[in-house]
Order: sequence, then structure tokens, then C-alpha cells
Amino acid sequence: MTNKPKVLLLNPPGKRVYLRDYFCSKVSQADYINHPIDLVYLSGLLKDSFELHVIDAIAEKLSISKCLQRIQAVRPEVIVGLIGSVSYAEDVPFYQQVHQRIGAKIILIGDVLIERREERLAEMPFISAFLHDFSSEDLLHYLRNGDSAIDAVKNMTVRSNGRVRAMPIEQPKNREFNLPIPQHRLFLGKDYRYPFVRHPNFATVMTEFGCPYSCTFCVMSTLGWKIRPVENVLTELELLSSLNVRELFFLDQTFGIQKERAHALLTKMTEARFDFGWVCFSRPDILDDELLRAMKAAGCHTIILGLESGNEEILAATKKEYNKEEVKAGFHRCTKYGIRTVATVILGLPEESEETFAETMTFLKQVNPDFASFNVAVPRMGTPFRKTAVELGLTTSNGDIMDQSGNPVALPSLTLSRHQIASLKKRAVRDFYLNSAYLKRRLKSMLHSQSRGVRELSIQLRQGIGLVRNYFSEE
Repeated sequence: MTNKPKVLLLNPPGKRVYLRDYFCSKVSQADYINHPIDLVYLSGLLKDSFELHVIDAIAEKLSISKCLQRIQAVRPEVIVGLIGSVSYAEDVPFYQQVHQRIGAKIILIGDVLIERREERLAEMPFISAFLHDFSSEDLLHYLRNGDSAIDAVKNMTVRSNGRVRAMPIEQPKNREFNLPIPQHRLFLGKDYRYPFVRHPNFATVMTEFGCPYSCTFCVMSTLGWKIRPVENVLTELELLSSLNVRELFFLDQTFGIQKERAHALLTKMTEARFDFGWVCFSRPDILDDELLRAMKAAGCHTIILGLESGNEEILAATKKEYNKEEVKAGFHRCTKYGIRTVATVILGLPEESEETFAETMTFLKQVNPDFASFNVAVPRMGTPFRKTAVELGLTTSNGDIMDQSGNPVALPSLTLSRHQIASLKKRAVRDFYLNSAYLKRRLKSMLHSQSRGVRELSIQLRQGIGLVRNYFSEE
């Protein structure tokens, strides 16, 4: 038995499959939900000082009543919970019920808390604090020392002595930092799933926090950027290997951005013979032949890349810092090394029109990715795009619709209505996925390897059914 105080890491229930982690909430476009990275790394930070419990009501498909029963059974002194713009109307009353029944100190983290922090905390008198950087030690200092630690805490909004205090949020730049190794055991056995992994026993790993690029629509550009030493990452990978984890989802926003560090990590992974397969995000303009060879040798089989738009003016307006030729070349290099590609596309940016949509779909065919993720533009809190959307009259400063899956569409473009953008997204999904040539190509690819064919087919069938179900749902 332990005498440590109990801390519950909580992803609350919802009417839909919500992803609330890493300051970017959304509805799952198919049926996927990866491990909530905020809670994963907080488990490493808190493990030595507290008795930890994890409830992920989305992954575990818990109803509100069942989730409340589970929380009551734990009887935590502290709850660290996720909250999202996409589910805010459900999350607030749920946490109010939790407070009424349990009486625990509740600390929340999520995208909806980036702006109007003092106002949000004042609206929720049952919440003790907000956390704004799950990779910092601020939460640990706060839980250990309470109000006496407030002056030293940089990344929290807290209720102290009857007042709400919004501390300045640190935005690190190119700084190295160590992360305590997470308690991945707490997350194993739950129904996490991701369409591009090839084995259900996978883990989500982060080797960097934030992003150094300035894409206007992305919240990651507002978080600063810091990186973990290679040895710190390897210690975590050794743990995952000992737990018989077979696949990794690297949640870095741009894997390989520091070439020397990336090669050092990849070399160590290859030498260790972990035998992980893995998926990551990167950029088409940084993936040279040498890096791709090293990634392939270390087990990378799928890379998610931002295509975003087939219109050069839209790409320039979003400050992607690359052009269409660089995008096409990056995708084709991945194919040369036998690495699958996922093209992310954003529809409904202010300059979007029927003509720019047609350009994007034509460009998508030229790039020829293995998969495509079609999203609609959302004015995420704290981003330059949100400011632009307000200035253009496309949304208001209080506009809280943040679902990039487009259900509902957050805002019109300068020439298209919300309804028209929703129709474009449905058309994009239909034209890319729901055609016999693509389906035959995917089936042939999955069955090419007898060792993984049936397992991968099962994973992708589940996601495909979810995608089709959402496609035919009401807009």
C-alpha cells in the first residue's frame, strides 16, 4: 500500500470521439484516438510523488455515469483533466458534477484555455487551476507547495486567496530539456487506435515540444520549441521495447528538423534493434535522401506531410515557407524509399474558392499520396489566423467552433459559405477515397506482406468504416 496522495489523469466522456490533447481539440474523422500526450508525459512528472490513476473515458467508451462511478472508486485528491473547445459545452458540466460528487482539486489543460484565461477560470469556480505546458515542472511545484509556489510558477492560471492569477506563459526557443519517462503501463490495454499504425499495440512518443515554424493556422507555432536529448528519448524507447510495444506514433510536429540530432537518434534506434515500426509528422522540404534512408532503416513506414493547398497564394498566406514543387519532390522521395505518405489538406482558408479547391485536388493527384486527411480551417486560439479571421469578419473574437473535421464548419471563406465548404470536404473525401481504383490499390498494398496483412487490414477497415459513417452523417 502507498501513502502517496492520489492523482487521477482524466480524459472525460463525450458524445463523440473527441481528441483533446496537445492544445488542439477535434472530432475524430474516422474512429481513431491516440494516447493523450498531455497525460502521458504528466504521468512521468508525477509518478514519484503521487499514486497515479488513469481514466480515458473516450478510449474506454465510458458513459458519464460509468465514468463518475470509476472516479468515485478511485477517490483522488487531485484530478488533472483534459478539456477542449470542441467539447466545451459537455466538459464544463461534467467537471462540475465531478466536483460536487468528489470534491477533489481539479486542474485542467486544453486549447480552450489559451485565451481569456482569467475569464474562463472565473466562469468555473469549481476549478482550481489551468496548466499551459504539460512538459514543464510547474504542475509538480504547484501540487507539492500550493500557494507558496505560485510566484515561481510560469505556465499556470491559478485561483489563489480568492483571486485569479494568470501567470506569464513561457515560450522556449531551441532549448534542450529532459522529460521524466512516462508511466506507459497505465495507458496499455486501452482501446487506442490510429489509422496509420500497423499493430494495435502502439505507443505515442514526443521527442520535441512545440514547433519552430510559423504556420499561421497552427497552435504549435505559438508554443515555442524545445527538444529532448537523444539519450532521454532512448531511455523511453527501451522501456517501451521491454513492454512489448510494437509500433510508435512520434507526435513531434516536424520529425527530423535538426538533422544532426535526428541522425544520432535514428542511428541509435537502428543499432539497438528495437524493431519498432513507426509513424511521424514532418515537412516535405526537409526530407532529403540521407534522412529518409536513415528513417527507413530505423523502422519508419509512414510520414504525415502538409500539402495543405494546391494554390501557391494560399500556401504563401499561411507562411508554410515552401512551394508546390518542394511539396511534390518531398512526397516522391518518400515513395522512392518505400515510405507511405499521408497528405494533410486544409479547405476553407479565406482565399478558398471553387477554383482553388480544383487546384488542390489536381495537385493531390500529382503528388499521389497513400492517404489524405481533409480538414477545414479553424481559427484556433492564440494563432495569427484567428486574428486574421476576426479582422476579415469571418468570425468573432468569441467564436469557439474549433472542429477541423468540419462538423460544423467553423467559418466561411471570402467567397464560399460554410455549407459550400462542407460540401467541398465531402466531395474531396469521395473523390480521393471512395473510388474503386484507390480501394484496390490499398487492399493490394496491405496484403502484399503476409506477416502484417490481416492485422493491418483489420485496423484500416475499422477506420474506413468510421470515415464512411462520418461522410454520410448530416453536416
